[in-house]
Amino acid sequence: LPGRKEGYSMKEVRITEIRAAEPTADGAKALILSGRPIVYDTPTTINDYSGSYTEIIKRGALDGADLSDVRLLYNHDVNKVPLAKTPKTMSLEVDQAGLTFTATLPETAGAKEVYEAVKRGDLDGMSFAFTVPEGGDSYDASTNTRTITKIAKVYECSVVPYAAYPTTSVEARSARENGLKKLQQRQQAKILFNQIMREG
Repeated sequence: LPGRKEGYSMKEVRITEIRAAEPTADGAKALILSGRPIVYDTPTTINDYSGSYTEIIKRGALDGADLSDVRLLYNHDVNKVPLAKTPKTMSLEVDQAGLTFTATLPETAGAKEVYEAVKRGDLDGMSFAFTVPEGGDSYDASTNTRTITKIAKVYECSVVPYAAYPTTSVEARSARENGLKKLQQRQQAKILFNQIMREG
């Protein structure tokens, strides 16, 4: 991945909501989209190739995260001109609840189409791509929960046609599988211990 640093996991994607802003008081018809792509401390079901699990992004996970080069795209299409980009045409703000954004779209046919679709409610999902550094998350197999305590970088936010959670990265899936294996090993060890105690 461009800009990926050693030790970071692969880019992951999540879906949240987006909205179109009303015209300003002076009647200007700027194409402005805003929303909250990341919400802290909210359990979310993530669907994965190996099943589903609960994920929680803890408050403070964005402290120190790289938000310097985030693009607003339509449906993760990096082959098209971004709808907006930090810091010039999109602003991001980290607060106590997570991350908010406001983006001013260009006066292009594609941007107007996206804006109108969001305004009508035809597009109501927003996806964001991010990385978690090594040690920035943990997995509890007993509750099937992944907890993210640190996000290294947010790469992009996308307006998407379907508000359904996409597949997570191989690294996250691997961490979950390792956690499940450890839980199974502990359970097997407990069974073996109980058998030895009964026989002894």
